[in-house]
Amino acid sequence: MLPNIDVRLANCIKALEQVVIPSLPPGERMAREQALLVIGHLKMIGGQWKHALRFETASLDAMADLARAIAVSDPGFNGELTTALAATETIDRRDIDAVEAAVGRVGTAIDHAILGEEGTQPLSPAAIDAILAYGERQAFRERTWFKLCGLDPDAGELPAIEAVV
Repeated sequence: MLPNIDVRLANCIKALEQVVIPSLPPGERMAREQALLVIGHLKMIGGQWKHALRFETASLDAMADLARAIAVSDPGFNGELTTALAATETIDRRDIDAVEAAVGRVGTAIDHAILGEEGTQPLSPAAIDAILAYGERQAFRERTWFKLCGLDPDAGELPAIEAVV
């Protein structure tokens, strides 16, 4: 029987904490810092991995909603946005690589719409409002997603990951 992912992550952390770090010479500060960084990332991955597909799928849905809002409010942008959105309809939403790739395609189309004509073509007020609202929601989701890294000063006020997936 193979151990599950949680057990494997815990074993990696244990090996680093109980074998690797203690065996490092005292003067190897960089190696110690890097080992502690790896431990922190493994712990964060342990808290995230079960939710990763749902998080990325929700990110795709939110980004697609933003693309639709821009396309509706600024019809001149809807060519690339429409193409990127159409591609989201056929992806396998159980495949995290496909979902992440779709997020990238839609995000690129949104970036091109925002930059439009190298930033010389203004967005409508409705598009600007949609972009700002999306940014606020997504920043909250991402703060929650990464709160286990311990850098957010208000991490205690953020919900559990399950609340944002």
